[in-house]
Amino acid sequence: MMERFREAYVNRYRNLKGRQGQGQKIIGWMCLYVPEEILASAGILPVRVMGGAERTPLADAHLYTNACSFVRSCLEEALTNNYAFLDGFVVANTCDHIRRLFDVWRQYIKPPFTHIISLPHKVDDPTLDFYTQQLKSFKEKVEGFTGQTITDEALNKSIEVHNQTRKLLRQLYELRTADTPPITGAETLEIVKAAMIMPKEEFNALLEGFLKEISPPKADTDHRIRLMVLGSELDNPDYLKLVEESGALIVADDLCVGSRYFWNPVVPEQDPIRALARRYLTNAPCPRIRPDTNRKRHLKEMVERFRVAGAIYETIKFCDIYGVYYPMAKAYLAELGLPILGLDREYSMAGMGQMKTRVQAFLESLEG
Repeated sequence: MMERFREAYVNRYRNLKGRQGQGQKIIGWMCLYVPEEILASAGILPVRVMGGAERTPLADAHLYTNACSFVRSCLEEALTNNYAFLDGFVVANTCDHIRRLFDVWRQYIKPPFTHIISLPHKVDDPTLDFYTQQLKSFKEKVEGFTGQTITDEALNKSIEVHNQTRKLLRQLYELRTADTPPITGAETLEIVKAAMIMPKEEFNALLEGFLKEISPPKADTDHRIRLMVLGSELDNPDYLKLVEESGALIVADDLCVGSRYFWNPVVPEQDPIRALARRYLTNAPCPRIRPDTNRKRHLKEMVERFRVAGAIYETIKFCDIYGVYYPMAKAYLAELGLPILGLDREYSMAGMGQMKTRVQAFLESLEG
């Protein structure tokens, strides 16, 4: 059944074009602060925009030289018409790179629907009010695009479905607390990616079946070092395979294509938009949000719950947000007694030999 998740992502362009041909509206989104529930409640399929192109000649002509390779790869995919099935593109203004990507996408790809959500820098009552209003404006714009009213009933139903996705993914991650996890970090990443591009009802049914069929954790202990991965956008399982093939177990993460996507559910309130705003703003945050109290809480939970012995902090070159946060993350993980390896990388699989050497040296230091 693992192959079903893998196929969903590998063949995503073909599958999604087929859905669009059947009349399904599809909107691409980027950044975890875009609530999929609002799009889904209007009958739209939300799809996480990810890259794929390793060479980016078309994107390079539109972006400044120090734009990160992740947004370059995403834009290259769009400029080569791989995202031609999208009816729209939505982002939150989390970083300069994503903002510039949005500008170019709106100007040159010209999808029928575009929207940018303004995200506060901190969490308190006034910023929650502001973000709630941002989501209400987003909802109204979606209503104008689809020509239908999004009712509270539809929103609550969508929240229920997405909360079920979160619950199932939590159950998947729980398997990795075992001494010998029955699933690898790379396989887990493939499943999370599938959740981001499939209709949630279909994904939920598939994951429910997978959880019933997967072999229970073995009684014996896998003595490989238990690692957590955190940092910039990481959606390529081959990076995690490299680490695991070097002799580690990746049992936890603090990634946007990972635990931060689903860790906390939406708690129902009388106003479903307010409930969404509260969940998305107070969820385990990226370094864009200050103070980092919730982020530290999430890191501590990952370390303790999954019995992590070391961490790899990966930063895509020119990723300002995660580059700046690295010293703070390193200091906090040191307080938890956790050694950390910092890796600079590109979004593509460049420089893998050097990375493998550094990972192996890090693992040897932990074993010593």
